[in-house]
Amino acid sequence: MGKHSNCTCTICGVEKYIRAELVLPGSQARYCQLVTDNSLLADFPTALDLVAKFHACKDARDGHSLSDRILVRLLASPVTPHDWDYLEWILILLFTPTAHAVVRHVSCHYQFLAREDLSQLALTTLIQSLRSKSWQSQRSHFGYAVARSLRRRLFQWARGEFQATSQFAAKKMFPATQMAEESFERNAILRHFLDLCQEKAYLTPDEINLLIDLKLDETVEAGISGPNGRTSNPFRQKVKRLMTKLRRVAIGSKNKSRNKTVSGY
Repeated sequence: MGKHSNCTCTICGVEKYIRAELVLPGSQARYCQLVTDNSLLADFPTALDLVAKFHACKDARDGHSLSDRILVRLLASPVTPHDWDYLEWILILLFTPTAHAVVRHVSCHYQFLAREDLSQLALTTLIQSLRSKSWQSQRSHFGYAVARSLRRRLFQWARGEFQATSQFAAKKMFPATQMAEESFERNAILRHFLDLCQEKAYLTPDEINLLIDLKLDETVEAGISGPNGRTSNPFRQKVKRLMTKLRRVAIGSKNKSRNKTVSGY
């Protein structure tokens, strides 16, 4: 887990579980059986030694070459369906830093998304990539292919979630190229919408004020930014929760409208 040892996300939880399993005597025996006839892999006494060397490859001059050779040998090992589960554990450990890095990258672009949701999707996508026959048949660039698959899937999902939020709807309804009077009208409509949300108890007064500061008055940066202009983590978490609530309200309203339409036939 390295520098993410205090992280409690799904990826780190699975990594911790697999590491604990791999040090058991039975798992060690399975590893020895897996690498006995392979001179390259046999240089690593345990599965965790192999994982550590693989992770260190990124800092070596010939790191990509060595990491690719390790994967080629691992994937070429004759394994039964039962043994594949064990081999998959090792493969997951090899790429958990990659998955973690992609989650952080996507989270920086879409801060309203829950990090745990991204972590669960990243782990699912990673396992799907490792089970891909086309990936297993490669001879090089394994890490690049995994990272590309993770980025593509997570960004695709994040964009879909973003488009479901009121922030996206506001941008679609009121493009930035509109004239000043149209911008004034947009603000009036948005304020009216927020008043209705408060009236129906969808949002609390504090949440209404936060949205007004964030999207209308644009004064939310005052007092909550760090020394480098970065927004504080507690504030980001608060905005994430608020955006999640808005999405639920929007989905609920859409379902109600759909039900009314159906019942009207």
